[in-house]
Amino acid sequence: MNKDKAAPTPRRPLDFLGIALAVVIIGTYFLLPFVIQPERGPSTVAVLTESKKANELGIFKTGIEIVPLAALGMLLLGAWNALVPGAARAISLLLALAGLVALVYYINFFRDYAAEQADFISQMGIAFWIMLGASAVAVLQVLIPRAVPTPRYRPAKLFGNQESVILFGLLLLVIVVGLANPRYLQERNISDNLAGNAYIAVAALGMTMVIVTGNIDISVGSLVGLLAVASGRLVVAGLPAPLAWLTPLVVGAGFGALIGFLVAYMRIPSIVVTLGMLSIIKGILIIWVQGERVTDMPADYFLSQMRPLGIPMPIIIMVLLTIGVALWMRYSATGRAFYALGGNAEAARLSGLSRRRLVMTVFILNGVFVGVASVMYSTQFNIIQATPPPALELSVITASVVGGVSILGGTGTAIGSTMATLLLNFIRSAMIFINISPFWLKAVQGLLILVTVLADLLRRRRQRL
Repeated sequence: MNKDKAAPTPRRPLDFLGIALAVVIIGTYFLLPFVIQPERGPSTVAVLTESKKANELGIFKTGIEIVPLAALGMLLLGAWNALVPGAARAISLLLALAGLVALVYYINFFRDYAAEQADFISQMGIAFWIMLGASAVAVLQVLIPRAVPTPRYRPAKLFGNQESVILFGLLLLVIVVGLANPRYLQERNISDNLAGNAYIAVAALGMTMVIVTGNIDISVGSLVGLLAVASGRLVVAGLPAPLAWLTPLVVGAGFGALIGFLVAYMRIPSIVVTLGMLSIIKGILIIWVQGERVTDMPADYFLSQMRPLGIPMPIIIMVLLTIGVALWMRYSATGRAFYALGGNAEAARLSGLSRRRLVMTVFILNGVFVGVASVMYSTQFNIIQATPPPALELSVITASVVGGVSILGGTGTAIGSTMATLLLNFIRSAMIFINISPFWLKAVQGLLILVTVLADLLRRRRQRL
């Protein structure tokens, strides 16, 4: 007998609170007058942030860009709440945290106002107070009673995954460091953290698929360096920029196919194959490049320096690929087969899955993502260094593992690996702003790996009991 499905949770006006708050904040931020200045009259935030000269009153602006970002988070949470009312309790916690992020600007504003002994508070426009009130409501709404959720949507369950832990850690980091040093919230710093290392997040997407199948690739750092130099030299030699972008993807897939063949058909452990490949690629790079940097690339080659709609291209690529991989891993037959192979290889074989085909596929895909990462890396600056960033493979593996990918295979998501990359980048930046040596980041990376692996082992042990 089939069990009756639980009745859907009815929607209430409270379920649309996040959307309403986001619309109010974004609308007041961009449209309504923000402050009335003596010589200019009503001015919007866009006018104030265009140049320092427009800010005649000396209004504290550092970190104001965080307000619309927090509002965007509220909008996404509000849409989630409208679609899944049963998760209202968990979403209310995230909504409160987003509201607190927006309030960080106001806390710093009033601290600066008091320190400067300013007297222009009466001239602040109504939009200033509307944004403040909406941010405060976003925080206080967590106190509103909600219906008891079903077990699936209880906060403890929803926040029991690695992605939620990383999101909470990232938001708390922004709040704490933003209060300690408001310059941490400047638009340039946030943009650099999101775009500057987006190529690591893209490489981590391929690594996520590899580790999910129970394998690993420690040659990605050297391969990124080799493909970046190859792409740059080809475009300098006269190859059109689109072909120079495409070539690393094809060559990366070729390297991935070679690694996959040795692992799948020769039965050599992936760590041994990729360790050998790391040395071979480094040797090729040293002999070929001989320490010379690649320069004089044409202007149309610099993909990562493009800003469609004002958004840095690396951010767009990172977001689109993350969403695409997440959906493909969850809903495609091959993506689900990767999880099956990593979770229980023998059971996967008995189910009719071909280990050889899956291993070949995952390493070829990983090579393609390494190729994309190398193009993003090579087009960031006007010079391509002769050597790849030091310990790049460690950064890629750390992002995957800290993002919730089990080092034993079978579990993990693309979204988690991308969020972990962002968390590590924001931690590195935070260390600089609070005067901690960034060299401690390596220790933090190692600690995060150990804690994540230990948590995964404990989780697996509980599942067996």
